[in-house]
Amino acid sequence: MNDNIFRPVFNFTELIRSALDDIERQMWLVDNMLIMPKHEEWIKRDVRIERATGTTRIEGASLDEAAVRQLANDRRAGKPTEDELANLNALRAYEFIDFLSDQQDIPIDELVIRQLNRYFMDGALPILTPGAYRKGKTTVGNFDPPDQGDVPDLMRSLALWLRNEDDDMHPVLKAGIAHLHLVAIHPFWDGNGRTARGLSTLVLQRTGFGFKKLLSLEFHLSAIRDRYFAAIERALDTRFSESYDATSWLEFFVVAMKLHIDALVGRLTDWHRMMQDLHVSGSDAGLTPRQVDGHMYALHLGQITRSDYIEVTGVSPLTASRDLAKLVELGLLEAEGKTRSRVYRPTVTRQRAVEGESTEKQLALPE
Repeated sequence: MNDNIFRPVFNFTELIRSALDDIERQMWLVDNMLIMPKHEEWIKRDVRIERATGTTRIEGASLDEAAVRQLANDRRAGKPTEDELANLNALRAYEFIDFLSDQQDIPIDELVIRQLNRYFMDGALPILTPGAYRKGKTTVGNFDPPDQGDVPDLMRSLALWLRNEDDDMHPVLKAGIAHLHLVAIHPFWDGNGRTARGLSTLVLQRTGFGFKKLLSLEFHLSAIRDRYFAAIERALDTRFSESYDATSWLEFFVVAMKLHIDALVGRLTDWHRMMQDLHVSGSDAGLTPRQVDGHMYALHLGQITRSDYIEVTGVSPLTASRDLAKLVELGLLEAEGKTRSRVYRPTVTRQRAVEGESTEKQLALPE
C-alpha cells in the first residue's frame, strides 16, 4: 500500500502573496457585511445556479443562467436533454458539496472525490463508470495523463495530502493545487474538470475562506474559459509528471479568485444599499415588510411569480395574489400573462452586475 503523501512543487511569488493579501482583506468585508439571513439564502440560491451553469458551460453545455434557473424550478416529468442532465447533476453535486462543507468529521478523501464524480456523471453511459477510476489509457487534448495502473496510488497520495493539517499551506493555494492535481491525474473517464472544480470549492468551504458559501468561481472561469484551459496546459505541459511546477497555475488561480471576490463584495454592497433604500421607500409607500421583500426579490431576479412570492414570504396563495396586485397598483411591478402563468416584472430595473462579463473585461492574468 502506498502511504506517500503528494508534495506539490511551486514558488511563493510576489503575485501570489499580493493576491492572497487582497483576498484576506475582502474576506473580512464579506464576513462582516450586514445581510439578512433570508436575503443571504436568496443569494446562495443564485450562487448554486451560477456554479452549475459555469461548470457545465466550461465543458461545452449551452444552457445559460436563466435556462438553468428555470430547469431547477421545473417539476415536469420527462427525459432531460444532455445539457439539462449535466446541469441537474451539477445542482445536486453542489448541494452535496454545501452539505459536506459543514461536516468537519467527514474527511475529504477518495470516497468523497469518487462520490462527487458520481453526482456530476449520474445517468452517463455505464461504460464511463461514474465514480470509479478509469481502467484504460486516456488522453486530454495534447496532455498525456498517467497510466491507469498508477491512478489508485496517485489518488491515495492526493487524499492523504488533503487530510494533512500539518503543512501550513494557505487554504486558497490548497484549493488551487487540489484542482490542478486532480485534473493532472485524470482518474475518471469523464467529468474530471467538474469534479476538480467541485473539490476546489469544497476545500475552500471547509476553511475560513468559504465566504459564506457565496463563491462561484466556476461561473467566472466559464467567462475566461480559454485562459483557464491555457493556464492548466502551461503548468502540466504535455505529459504527467509528479514533479510538475504549479507556480504559473497558482498565479492564475489566486488572481482569478481575487477578482471574483472583488465582484462578490461589490454585489453584496449593492444588495445592502438596495435593501436599505427599498425598506425606506417601501415604508413611505405603505408597504408591509413582506411586500418589500417581494419587490426586492423581483428586482434581484428581474421577475417574480406568485409561487416565488409564496416561497419568499410564507403567505397563502390568496394573500400572495393580493400583495402582488397592490405592487402592480402602486406601479412597482407589471403583470405579464394570465392566472397561474403570470409573471411580475419590476417597472424600474436596477443594473445587476454580471460577474462573468466584468471578470472577462478586467482580468489581468499572468501570461
